[in-house]
Amino acid sequence: MPHSTISVETPFESLVVEQALAFAREMEATANGAADGKVLDQCELLALSKGRELLRAILTGAAQQQAETLEKKGAPPAPVHVGRRAGTKGARRGLS
Repeated sequence: MPHSTISVETPFESLVVEQALAFAREMEATANGAADGKVLDQCELLALSKGRELLRAILTGAAQQQAETLEKKGAPPAPVHVGRRAGTKGARRGLS
């Protein structure tokens, strides 16, 4: 079996690589264990279910990493848009 070295720079990248490798191994096992004529069907089912889970985990991890980065760094100041001052709805009445 060929060996490769993959360099990751962040915990998020490490998580993505580990999950993708686990998915690939599961896909191989599914393909190898499928009956003749059913390989594509079985692999497609796995891709639809586990593939979605993988993508959801990656998306969640990316969003979480971005949020943590912003929390550490502090969000840049943004302008606040203020609407025009509302006028009085009705005329003021005199004192009773």
